[in-house]
Amino acid sequence: MEYEREGNGEAILKLTTSIVAALAGWLMLALPVLAETPTHPLAGKIFDTRSGKLLSTNAGQAIELPTHNSVRLPNSEIGHAIFPRDAITLLGEVHDNPNIHAMRAHLIRRMSPFTGTGTSPLTQALVFEHISADQQPGLDQFNAFNKEARRLATAGDLFRFLNWEKSGWPPQKVFSRLFHEAVDSRRPILAGNPPKELTRNVAKQGLVALDPAVASRLGLDKPLAPDLQDDLLGELEASHCGLMPKTAFGNMGVAQRYRDANMADVALKAAAPHGNVVIFAGNGHVRTDRGIPWYIRQRAPNQKIISVAFVETEAGKTDPTAYGPRDPAGKPAADYVAFALPATREDPCEQMRNQMKK
Repeated sequence: MEYEREGNGEAILKLTTSIVAALAGWLMLALPVLAETPTHPLAGKIFDTRSGKLLSTNAGQAIELPTHNSVRLPNSEIGHAIFPRDAITLLGEVHDNPNIHAMRAHLIRRMSPFTGTGTSPLTQALVFEHISADQQPGLDQFNAFNKEARRLATAGDLFRFLNWEKSGWPPQKVFSRLFHEAVDSRRPILAGNPPKELTRNVAKQGLVALDPAVASRLGLDKPLAPDLQDDLLGELEASHCGLMPKTAFGNMGVAQRYRDANMADVALKAAAPHGNVVIFAGNGHVRTDRGIPWYIRQRAPNQKIISVAFVETEAGKTDPTAYGPRDPAGKPAADYVAFALPATREDPCEQMRNQMKK
């Protein structure tokens, strides 16, 4: 489930805001932890949906998480498959699972700096859904601090400049390993999401809230195929636990598309100066059929794209083909599926139902 949802009209917007606030308050009190039995035959492996093969033998380094549970991670060869030269790589997530963030932190360490043909080296840029354009001043302050401070900047500094605790995302400790690795890698960190206020306006008014020239440049003037549009609205309905009909999410779907198109725009702008780009976003955003890759293909058909969905393992479910997003025709909607141990959490739908009763 996404933590930031935009509604179709004032009623949905208010309901969504109240639900998000309730969930955020709950998350502050009850951080997700790994399941009591941290074992699963798929945990730590990555499945190539195109070849039908598991890329890892699960013999990689084990990372100890704050819960003192561990997850096995892929071997060093995985980096070459996921981060090919001149590619935009999308690494999905389940937002509140620290296990997934730790795995992606490990993958960042597998990235090799690529050297350009000229005098300037090409270094991968990191684009985060978790940072919006209206947080750019904080990101600028962090970059300035990083250059001027007598000590190296840390993830704690980045969280502070971004005013993270008021961002609406799960607490810092859930993302700490990922952001520590991102900061320590000294790669450029870019804001992926558009301004929150503008996104809210799109959620209330639809595409008319955007400048037509901006909508056209982002590719939002081109509609999704009917089956993809229906699938998107179905995903939004499911993420709201079926408490509202699919027809209620029209403008929310536009807002979701706007966020996807904006992250694609940021990545395309960063591709030329930085060589490779890595996007960190929810699994719904990294789908190859209608997520960020759809907008990249509209504008740069020859751009190399790699999408990795990070999913939680389920007890007794050991067939890798049974996991991961699929398009309306049933084909995989990610190039790879990475398997992480699940986080334990209360039923978010029960939280929503209780909120609606109030």
